[in-house]
Formats: sequence, C-alpha cells, structure tokens
Amino acid sequence: MAIAAMLFWMCTAAVGAYLLMSRVRPADVGAEPEQQPEPVAAQAAPGAAGATQPAPAAAPKPRRAKDRFDPPSLARAKAEPIPGLRALAEFAHPALAVIGLAFWILYVLSRDRVFAAIGLGIVLGAICAGLSWFTANRRAVAAGRRDALSLSPRLLMLHGAGATLTLLFAALIVARA
Repeated sequence: MAIAAMLFWMCTAAVGAYLLMSRVRPADVGAEPEQQPEPVAAQAAPGAAGATQPAPAAAPKPRRAKDRFDPPSLARAKAEPIPGLRALAEFAHPALAVIGLAFWILYVLSRDRVFAAIGLGIVLGAICAGLSWFTANRRAVAAGRRDALSLSPRLLMLHGAGATLTLLFAALIVARA
C-alpha cells in the first residue's frame, strides 16, 4: 500500500509538472491595462448639430504623490490583499510536494514510521499551499488581473483527485503503522 501511495504521489506530481509547464501566462505581464477608446458620440465636434454631450467619465483614483513613480509590479503588489501570497504559494506548493515525496520514498525504502509521518505532514502543508495558490489565482481572475494564470480545469481536477488519493493512502498508512 505504501508503494501505491508513492505511485499516486508521483502521478500527481507529473500532472502538476505538466500544469506548470503548460500554463498560459500573458506575454505582457508587466503592462498596464489598455485604455478603452472613447465612444463615438464623445468624439463628435462640439458645434455639430445633434451631438450629445458625453456623460462625465469616472475619474481614475488619484495616486498619492509618493506612489507616482512606483513600477507596475509594485503597484500590483500594493493592490493585492496579502502581497506576495500568490508568488509564495507558487513556490511553496511544488517545493513541499517534492520534499514530501522524498520523505515518502525514504519510508518505502526503510519502512521507518518517522519518515511516513514526516511525509504526511509535509503533504498536508503542500495541499494547503496548493489550495491557497488556487484561491489567490481565482481572486486575481475575478478581479480581471492580467497576470492571472489560465489553467485547464480538467487537469486541475485530475491533480486534485490525485492529491486526495495520495493523502488518503498516506493517512491510512500512518494511522495503521
């Protein structure tokens, strides 16, 4: 059963690696959002007959004087609820998964229960980091951020199912041991 958990873990890692390599990130990550063109009625000459006066456009939020020279990456970071959460989770999720897999392989080779318990703890941390990464990315998509990742829903579901089976097998093994 420990080998089955390791195989589920490796398959989940393979799907996760494929997700990381095939994700779609816009080429203009650092670019500011494009300005929308004015409506045609607003471009009409002021003296033209039948020209309607455009409604006053909502003024952009004024920037503080000290924020005026911020680069786009810093402006984005200041706009996030928890700055750097997505970047931290994007690093921590795969890193924890690989470290946990290494401990699980040590358990399979040595049958020492300590390695199994450590591997289970690390996989729980990896799952928490993955869920926070997913949540932060969904919020970025909902907010219309241009640097949000576009991932295949089917592959995400496959990755989540593999993680669930891995967690189930690992928890059963640690509880039995």
